[in-house]
Amino acid sequence: MYLVSLRLFQWLVPLIAIFFIYRIVTQFRNNKRLLLSTLLWTFFWFIISILAIKPDFISEKLAESLGFASNINAVIFAGLGFLFIMTYYQSSTIDLLEKQMTELVRRIALEKQEEIDKLKDDLEKERRKNKTSSQVSKETARR
Repeated sequence: MYLVSLRLFQWLVPLIAIFFIYRIVTQFRNNKRLLLSTLLWTFFWFIISILAIKPDFISEKLAESLGFASNINAVIFAGLGFLFIMTYYQSSTIDLLEKQMTELVRRIALEKQEEIDKLKDDLEKERRKNKTSSQVSKETARR
C-alpha cells in the first residue's frame, strides 16, 4: 500500500539515481573514475534517493541532529555544505593537475631544447667536416 501512495518524484528520483550510480560504477570499472570519486558520488545519489522516498522523515531527523527549527533549512544547509566540499575537492584536483601540466610542459621543453642543441652540434660537425674536406680537395687540386 505504501508503494501506491508514492508521488511521481518519489519514483522518478530513485530511478535517475540508479542510472547515475550505474554510470559511475561503469566509469570506475573502465578506469575513467577514481575510487574516492566513485564512492562520493554513489553516496550522494543514494542519499538523494532516500531523501526523495522519505523526505519528511529524513529532513526532520537532519534538522533535529543539526539543531535547526525548520527541516527545509537543514536540507538546504546540508546541500550547501556538500557543494562546498565538492568545490574544495575540485579546486584541489585542478591545482594538482595544473602543477602536473606545468611540470610536464617544462620537461618536454627541456627535452626539445636538448634535441635542438644536439642537432645544432651535429650540423656544426657536418659543416666542419665539409669545410675540412673541401680544403683537402682544394689542396689536392693545386698539386
